[in-house]
Formats: sequence, C-alpha cells, structure tokens
Amino acid sequence: MHRSKSAVLLTAASVSLALGQSASAGGFGEELRKNNPYVAGDMHNHNTCTDGSVAAGYTIDRAVGTGQAAAGGTNFDLDWFTLGNHGGSGNRDCRFADTSANIPGETTTTWSQTLGQTIQGITITSLKGSANGANMWRWQSIGEVEYPIIVNRSAQYDKVLVEGLEWVVPGHEHTDVAVIAGQHPRHGGNADKMAEFEFRFDRGDTDSIGPVDLSNNPLWPGKDNVNNSGTAGHGKALEGVKWLQANYPLQSYAIPTHTERQGPFSATASKGYNIEHFRDFNNAAPTVAFGIESPGHMAEGGLTGGSGSYGSGAVGGGTYGMVGVYTAKVGGLWDGLLAEGRNFFMFISSDWHQRGAFGARDRYTTADFIPGEYTKLYVPRTEGFRNQSIIDGMRSGNSYSVNGDVIGPDFEFRASAHGQWKTMGETIVARPGEKIVLEVELTVPATNNSPYSFDNPLLAQIGQHQPLNKPSIDHIDLITGKITGVVSPSAPNYAVANAAGVAGASIVYNPTAAIAKQINWRNMKVKKQRDGSTRLSFETTFTMGSEPGYIRARGTNIPVATPNVTDSAGNPLLDANNAAVSCTDSSCPAHLESVNGVKKVTHDVQAWSNLWFYGNPIFLRPIGSPKLLVEQNAELARRLAIQHGFDRWREEHAEREHAERD
Repeated sequence: MHRSKSAVLLTAASVSLALGQSASAGGFGEELRKNNPYVAGDMHNHNTCTDGSVAAGYTIDRAVGTGQAAAGGTNFDLDWFTLGNHGGSGNRDCRFADTSANIPGETTTTWSQTLGQTIQGITITSLKGSANGANMWRWQSIGEVEYPIIVNRSAQYDKVLVEGLEWVVPGHEHTDVAVIAGQHPRHGGNADKMAEFEFRFDRGDTDSIGPVDLSNNPLWPGKDNVNNSGTAGHGKALEGVKWLQANYPLQSYAIPTHTERQGPFSATASKGYNIEHFRDFNNAAPTVAFGIESPGHMAEGGLTGGSGSYGSGAVGGGTYGMVGVYTAKVGGLWDGLLAEGRNFFMFISSDWHQRGAFGARDRYTTADFIPGEYTKLYVPRTEGFRNQSIIDGMRSGNSYSVNGDVIGPDFEFRASAHGQWKTMGETIVARPGEKIVLEVELTVPATNNSPYSFDNPLLAQIGQHQPLNKPSIDHIDLITGKITGVVSPSAPNYAVANAAGVAGASIVYNPTAAIAKQINWRNMKVKKQRDGSTRLSFETTFTMGSEPGYIRARGTNIPVATPNVTDSAGNPLLDANNAAVSCTDSSCPAHLESVNGVKKVTHDVQAWSNLWFYGNPIFLRPIGSPKLLVEQNAELARRLAIQHGFDRWREEHAEREHAERD
C-alpha cells in the first residue's frame, strides 16, 4: 500500500442520514467472507460474428480459461461469461479470428467461404431469412453458431456461459440483453428466445422473414421493421422491454450501455439516453430493466481523450475515472434515479473488440481489454451457481464492479439496525434517530494483470511510488442522498433537458447527493495476507433520518486533489486531463502518445494508472413510511417466482447441474 498524505472527512449537511463523525478500524468478516464470496464475470464483448477481431470460441477461452492460451496469451479465469455481440448481421464466420488478431493459422473468413462445411461440429448450409448479400442475420448466428459454441465450451470448462446480445436499440444506442429461457448448455438446450428478441427488436436486423416452419411460414410474425429511430424508435424499444417483462420477467435483463457516448437523445435519430428513457424502461419492465452499464474500451484514451470510446460530443465530454458521467458524478443521473428509490444498479464490463495496434495475444493495448483482464463484474456466488444466478444477482443489486483489480472478490458493504444486517440492493427499516452501523471490508490483491511494473505516473507526480501491477486503495467515498419519491410520467421534471460535451457534466439530478464521508486507508484496519494481498476494513455509524435515503460506496487508488486526475473533493476529473501528465520512466512503452517527444499518460498506461470500483447502494427507510420502489419491485420478483413455479424450477435445475458436474 502507498502512503497518502492526508485523510479527508466530509459531512454533507444537506443529507438527512446524519452520518456519525467517527470511523473505526474493524476486525469483522472472516466468517462472513467464507459464507458470501462473489464471482466475477463479463456480459459485454464481441467476436467476428459482428465487429470483433477474434472467434467466438477464442473469446470464451481467453475469458474463462486458466493458465496460458494454446496460441499464446494469458487466460483470465472468469467464473461466468455472457457472449454479448451486437445485433444486425455480419459477413464473417465467427468460428475464425480476423487476420488483424494475429493468431497463428487464423485469417479473416467469410460465410461465403464456408457454407456447407462442418467446422467445430457446426454445419451452416445456407444464409436464412431475407436476402442480405453474403451476410448472416444475427438471429441465425445466435442460434446456430454462437450457442452451439457455448454448448461445446460448457462441456470443456466448469464455468457458467450464457448467450446474450448487445441490442442495437431503436431510437438509442446500445443495451446489454440476455434471455436465458431454453439455455441449458450442459445438456443441449437452445437460444431461440434470445434469437427471437434480436429479430423482433434490434434496429440493425431488418430481416422481414426470420425462421420458417416446414410449410415455409414465419415462426416469428408481426415484426415492426419501420419504427427504428427517434421518438418512434424509443416506442419500439419500450415494446422490446415490455416483451421481456411479459414473457421472461425473471429470465432476462436489459441494461443500457455506454449511454453517454453518442450524446443526448435525439427525437429524429438513434443516439443516447436521457433520464426519462431510463425511467420509462424501469417502469415498463421493473424486474428486467434495472440498471446502467458504464463503458468498456478502457485503453482508447489519447491526447484528446477517448477512453471508453467517448469523444468530446459525449454527454460529459468523455469519461471520468474510466466511467461515464451519469455514474461518475455525485448528484448525476444515477443518483437522480436512486433519489426515486428505484431498483437501478450500476455495472461495468469490458466491451472487448480488439487491441488496437496490437494482436489478441499481446499484453499491450491501445483499445480494449479481454474480458477479465481489466474489468470484473461481481455477483454473489450461490449454491449451484448457474445462469439464473447471474440474473438474480444482478437484479438483487448485491453486486459491484471493479477496474484493474483494485479490489478483489470479497468486498463486504453492509449495514445494520438492531442487529439485522443488510447489504447492497437491500433496505434497512429503522426508527428516526436510531443508530445504524456500517461495516466495510475488502481485499487489495497483491498483483493485477498489468504488464507494467514501473511506478504509476499519475501518483509519481505527487511523490508516491506504486508499481502499476500492484494495485492500491487510497480512500473510499461513502455517498449518500435523500429519496424523495418516484417521479410520475406526467410530472414536469420527468423529462430533463440534456446536453452534449462538458456541459452535460454540470446537470444535477439529485442535489442532496454528496460524499458524506471519505475514509482514507490510514484510518482503516490494515492486515497483510500471506499471499501478499492487503485486507482493509473499517466500521462507522450514522443516525437514521426522518426521510428515506441511500448510501453507496466507491473507491480509488488516486488521492484527493491529484493534479489532472481528481478534484479537491476527490471526484474524478475528465480523463482527457490525464494526458497532461508525462510518463517519464525508461520503461514507459513506445505506443504511448507524446507531445514534443515526451510520452504522456495515455492508452493502457492511463487505464492501469486510474483505478476505481463502484458498489451498489443500501437503501434506508424510516419505519412506518411507504415501501420504496426497490422494495416493491423485489416483492414483485418474488411473486412472479411463485406464480411461475420458478423456485421449484430452479431447485430442479440446480440438482440437474450438480448431477452433470458430478
């Protein structure tokens, strides 16, 4: 651990939670850590079925395999993995990598070259649906190529694999979707329902036929192929999430991704999202549309920004601490949704496509990281962990997201009133004035996957020496806000004017949100572990207010007021500012961008230097007050499970999975 110069403790007077002024190092957690570990995964990535650079199977192998890949390169041992390609169509056979990936024996291969051939046990005899040149519609590649590869890899690895989709959303940009109904890859199954959703609702898929029966009748009639942009497109997108809610309310999710990238929503185009669109989605599909995903493409940042693939026209003008402004800004859009008490949670995934100037086997990148290499999305490990466990964990809110392995798989963020412990996504109900105890515990791993062992240049400028491949935590922010109630669609503040560029960063959606307390690592209990990792823990208290609220945590390796990185309160600055810092170590790589011959903190060095994690909130409600929407929607999920006999199905499925693994 590096040594920060000071600990900054902030209390927000506007916050009714009335946090206590003291924090003490804690020693709890050994037994809890054994009973409630988390598992790491990724739900957003690409292969040559669309615009990725590697084969579908290769992506899975590198993400969930262990040791070294056969062709070279480190595997990243994720516990679960969702194959999340774009919708639409593609002309490349995704059983092969692109030539640009520089994998021995692999060259760009198109469907026109392989029709009728049996490759990896899969035979594609024709391109189905409406005529589309040499392109295969994605509904076909989902069901006939990617899912069979998942079946193959499920037999190879003791990991949970899911066929998903990066939905090209009518009226908007993209959303991560999975429909697991029918997906039982350890004993066959199919991804037909995932494919049907893509066919019906992806604006990139303009096929008017889809699959047909033996009499040549379409199996999925009634497709809207007209309303794909602007306001009408948003209406079609709403029909999509309603379709998921009506048919697969517990077996699907729809999580908008890199939502700031193309700027605000446009009534006449297909661009970004404003707060009213997230509200619409959550209202229409409360057990399906329950969150937001921050961007991948973490190594794209150059001299003028670009990390996350965000240009200056993105809402916020770029990323902040490697996430979009909607989630990075205290009081921003995410806090605005939490201020309604919504079940709306934050997730991060890789958005893996390719390594820019490098090949897939290289350790360096000027674009993306392989799933599990840099970004991890943690959900609870449950007994008989399976694909349903991923969705249940995400929907519960008991999840957290990490960049650069700044913390590990055993983060504990929990609070108690009168001895009843609650964790992320749950609600504490207590009397106003009652003492609430908050406990935080985490492990900082001894190493991460960075190829660099020279000192972090963002920290070196302030005299701190911390190798890039040895992560550290400087402080944790405890962010609180009031919950003022659900905003009605008819209310004048339901829709909020948005703005492209840095002007978008000035919009405040929840003025009560604040960093209520900031705990420096010096004020935590520090325990060095035998494996070189560091266990940090602390306990603090606050008083239940008279109004409902929430508390969430984020943490970073960057001290408060680090030039060109954080402001005087510790908030991340626009990441383009990182490029003002020079990388002067003799080991700084040649691919960094430079000014007058001086290398700057850009690309993968920037990503490994500026590390953050985000936890989801714990909600708080005064006893006797109405239940929050997050509570109501959790109860809805439980009722749906009973109505659908879902609990019994899960038990039977778990028994079947255990039998197959044994």
